[in-house]
Amino acid sequence: MLKRLKYLLIIALIQTNLLYSQDKTISKKLSEVVVSENRASNSNNITNVFVITAKEIQDAPVQTIEDLLEYAINVDVRQRSGQGVQSDVSIRGGSFEQVLIMLNGIKFNDPQTGHHNMNIPISIEQIKRIEVLTGGASRVFGNYAYTGAINIITKRKTKPSLIISGGENNFQFGELNYSKKINSIYNNISISSKSSDGYIKGMDYKINNLYYQANTQFNSVFALFNFGIIDKEFGAYNFYTPAYPDQFEKTKTTFASLQFKRSGKISLHNKFYWRKHDDDFTLFRENPEWYQNFHQTNVYAMESNAIHKTENGSNVVGMEIRTDQILSNVLGEDLENPIAVDNDSNYYYKGKSETSTSLFVEKNINLDKISISAGVMLNINSVYGNNYFPGIDISYSLSDNVKIFSSYNESMRAPNYTERYYSSPTYEGNKYLKSEYSKNMELGINFKNEFHNSSFTIYQREGEDMIDWVLLEGDSIWRTANLSSVNCNGYEFSSNIKLNKIIGPQFPFSTFSCNYSFNELDSSSIGFQSAYVLDNIREKLTLSTTQKIGKRTVINWRANMQDREGSYIDFVSQEEIDYSSFWLFSARISHSFAKKTIFCEINNISDNNYVDYGNVPQPGRWMRLGLKLSL
Repeated sequence: MLKRLKYLLIIALIQTNLLYSQDKTISKKLSEVVVSENRASNSNNITNVFVITAKEIQDAPVQTIEDLLEYAINVDVRQRSGQGVQSDVSIRGGSFEQVLIMLNGIKFNDPQTGHHNMNIPISIEQIKRIEVLTGGASRVFGNYAYTGAINIITKRKTKPSLIISGGENNFQFGELNYSKKINSIYNNISISSKSSDGYIKGMDYKINNLYYQANTQFNSVFALFNFGIIDKEFGAYNFYTPAYPDQFEKTKTTFASLQFKRSGKISLHNKFYWRKHDDDFTLFRENPEWYQNFHQTNVYAMESNAIHKTENGSNVVGMEIRTDQILSNVLGEDLENPIAVDNDSNYYYKGKSETSTSLFVEKNINLDKISISAGVMLNINSVYGNNYFPGIDISYSLSDNVKIFSSYNESMRAPNYTERYYSSPTYEGNKYLKSEYSKNMELGINFKNEFHNSSFTIYQREGEDMIDWVLLEGDSIWRTANLSSVNCNGYEFSSNIKLNKIIGPQFPFSTFSCNYSFNELDSSSIGFQSAYVLDNIREKLTLSTTQKIGKRTVINWRANMQDREGSYIDFVSQEEIDYSSFWLFSARISHSFAKKTIFCEINNISDNNYVDYGNVPQPGRWMRLGLKLSL
């Protein structure tokens, strides 16, 4: 690892000197990127926030948020099937349960299982930017932000458009976006539908989206209302067990949120939201009565923050109250009276409801060259007790273009209902699981000017009581357990270069981006097999460049290399197989004319065969053609 670190530092220093020498007189201070977080807006300026911009989203050869995140730094996206059917997203070598997913600051993590966290009812067209915060952030966001957070920010005003596309595997997609201002309220609505026969039998899907947003500004108060529904049904070939590959699943997520933000010397930000998720899983698609699971979760939450601005910073207090409820035929504790699911033949026999409260205090200080943000979260939970999670972030500006930063934060995540209560012939939960905790430390440098924005970060995470599904040697049942400790050491390097600024506007490639990350865990699965915690991305490299041909044609080229730690049991041979590294190449070419854009997207151009999650085959080359009409 030290050898790799030395080479990365050399590359970063050489690039910094070369690009800085282009203009030593640059004194313009670029605006900071801010996560739309729960606390004071300047607290997260101190550490690195990686942003996927609207321009990058527009040019990328993707049609889903999951595919977009494949290229984000140190983000691991393990997809079962493709096109956003079901995905597990993790950060910095953690598990998919340990990252917080947000939409406009509203938390989308599902208390049943993290497999449903990405059921977000919006399309690429609705997104203004995606912010990725790497590192533990419980003192800012509370539960789930164990290894980081991803916040998807929507546009306040969208352009009316109609998009249609089709492609291999009988892929069909249609989307209508409409925006209208009524009095002082901007109204946005998006409706979309897509389907495919799947790249192999048993991977077919249908996904329907509805999203509505209203926002307005009156005096010093900004109000934002969101509502959405995403309805999925899909063949779940090998998703959960290769012993019964012909699985099938239906999910439906409905959410609504209302936010008020009043600006002033004392700013107030209040959020109220509800998220409902229905999950109908069938083990045998052709014979659903044989084994079927029904789950329904409801999340009710309120967040309130007060920010008092001072001459050199701010004082912040905040509170979050969240209730997680579940009804199920297998998860939770026995109900006194069963509740009908949809008809007299299906019932919820179990349920559970838990409420947690989090209190936040934060102090932010901005001096001439140094910024400090320190705070603590108190988590109050009737099941897991009361715990404190402190943290501090510090940054120092060496110049207008160079900033060094460091942080120490403690984080936590409580187990979900599946980890605690699930029981089947091959899986056994543990209702006595403890929450998992971590101590996160990092040190980094950021350098930016009008030619590029680059950063390098080295970090360490010390994890205790890590929650995982494990298979002990000689056992036939996967069981949840708290692993004693799992520590992660790593580093990440990111650079976004504006080639036209360096070489000249005539150069055909306008931008070039490079993200590299390396993670090393100090634990191994000796005597047992790990399902998630130890199957982490060890090494990941993503490259992208934008090529312009004339004034109307743009090609975005992307490459992604990843090397995963861990192994899986091949169902056919019953042999343990280590994950192999692989490269994926994708491209999107688009041509615009007269308020119309035609495009062609190709994923996995080289048609590689690879495995990203044991026994689940991944799609080969997949091409789609489409047309976008600006209305």
